[in-house]
Amino acid sequence: MNKTNLSKMLGAAVVAGLLATQVLAVRAHAAGAAEPGTPAPAARKATAHPYPFRGTIDAVDAAGRTLQLGGKKGDRTLHITGESVLERDGKPLKFEEILRGDYAKGLVTRPDGSREIVVKASFGGRPGGKTRRHDNAANR
Repeated sequence: MNKTNLSKMLGAAVVAGLLATQVLAVRAHAAGAAEPGTPAPAARKATAHPYPFRGTIDAVDAAGRTLQLGGKKGDRTLHITGESVLERDGKPLKFEEILRGDYAKGLVTRPDGSREIVVKASFGGRPGGKTRRHDNAANR
């Protein structure tokens, strides 16, 4: 074998190896795997600072003490704790009095980066007078 043929074969092997590496990287990216050396994306940022929320209550889970809000970007689950301040028309409200269809607005925090905890929330009619309130015992 002469040097020219050996060089061509070696060059072809290098190109084939590079192409195979690229194909595997594209397949891994399409499957959702991170490329080597890239940091894993954080699910959500932890914050102790309250930030606002608003929306219509789609479901109330009494056992888990959670509220489900529906929205354009998907469902959102808010967790109620013993420190959460709940009110309707400026008066204190018990968790059991929250109904599906109530319009809610207030402040939440995400201290551990995963669950949204209600700091303060007001419930009632939607601004503009439109309401979707449903008194359904199955969603309490």
